[in-house]
Amino acid sequence: MDLSSCSLNSITVRSASLPELLELAGRHGFGGVGLWRDSYAALGAQEAARRTAAAGLRVTSVCRGGMFPQPTPQARAEAHADNLRAIDEAYTLGADCLVMVCGPAPDGDLTGARRQIADGLAALLDAAAAAEIRLAVEPMHPMMAADRSAITSLGEAVDLVERIASPWLGLAIDTYHVWWDIALPDLLARAAAAVHTVQLADWVLPIQGQLSSRGMPGDGHIDMPGFVQLARAVGYRGLIEVEVLSDHWWSRPPAEVARAAAEALSRIPAPN
Repeated sequence: MDLSSCSLNSITVRSASLPELLELAGRHGFGGVGLWRDSYAALGAQEAARRTAAAGLRVTSVCRGGMFPQPTPQARAEAHADNLRAIDEAYTLGADCLVMVCGPAPDGDLTGARRQIADGLAALLDAAAAAEIRLAVEPMHPMMAADRSAITSLGEAVDLVERIASPWLGLAIDTYHVWWDIALPDLLARAAAAVHTVQLADWVLPIQGQLSSRGMPGDGHIDMPGFVQLARAVGYRGLIEVEVLSDHWWSRPPAEVARAAAEALSRIPAPN
C-alpha cells in the first residue's frame, strides 16, 4: 500500500513523544496519525492539533472514549463527563472519529453492561453531532470481555449501531479483534458507511498477553491483503491505521518500530 493512504497510531510507537511521532510519520510518508489521549496530554489538544497540521498530517482517530458500565450512578456520571471531554479533544484535533472502547461488566452482569453501553452511547449523540465527531464502537475479541468490553463480536456491534441509528455512531474495525469471524464479509457489507476507522495488527503466537501480543501486519496469521481489500470493497475510503500493541515492539526504539510498520504496510498490495 501507498503509505499516504495509511496512518501511524501513537500506541504502535508508545514511547515516542508527540513531536517524535509526527516526525516519524512524516519521514515515512504516512498520511496521518492516530492518537491515544495520553500521547498529547502533556501538550494539550490545541497545541497537538497545531503541530499535527504543521506536519501536514491528519488525525484519523482519537482513542479512547467509552467505559460506560460502572457500579454506581456517580461513576457513570464521571465516565459521561470524561467522554464529553474526549469529544471536545477529538473536535479540537479535527479527528475523523473517536474510538469507543465500551467497557466490561463491573459485576459480571453482561446484559446489564450492554444496556449501560447502549444508554451511554445514546447520551453522547447530541454532543457528537454538535462537534461533528463520529463515535466508533470497537468490538473486542471475546477474550477481553472481562476487562475491556462487553461488546465482543462484530455482529453485536453492528446490531448495536443499527439499533441506535445515528449518523454519528459507527464502528472501529480492528483486524486483531474480528479477523476470525466467519460472517466478517457479510457484516462489513451490512455496516458499509458506518465503518469509521480500520486498524491493522496481526495475530502472532504464542499469546503472551491478551492486550499486548500483537504483531506487525504480515507477521502472523491474518490475511492482511484480503482484509484491506474487503474494507475497500465495502466502501471504506479513510486512511488505514497500523495499531500494534506489543510488548516486543514497545521494547524497541521508536524509529525502528516506525520503520518496521512502514515496511509491513508497504508489502500489502494496494487493493483493486
